[in-house]
Amino acid sequence: MSASKKQRERVAQVGETLRAGVDVPTDTYITGDIPLLLTRLSQVEGVRKGDRPKRSKGDTE
Repeated sequence: MSASKKQRERVAQVGETLRAGVDVPTDTYITGDIPLLLTRLSQVEGVRKGDRPKRSKGDTE
């Protein structure tokens, strides 16, 4: 078996283990906040292209 196939199988096993051990939330707590988030985001002023700070090569981190 190739190393990449072993790696994919390991990742698949980890995924299965996580899905078995963690319940996916089914309530509306998360989805209920989305309209509020979109409303707040629509109230934020946009940044015009000329107003953005210039980045140097060292600022990519």
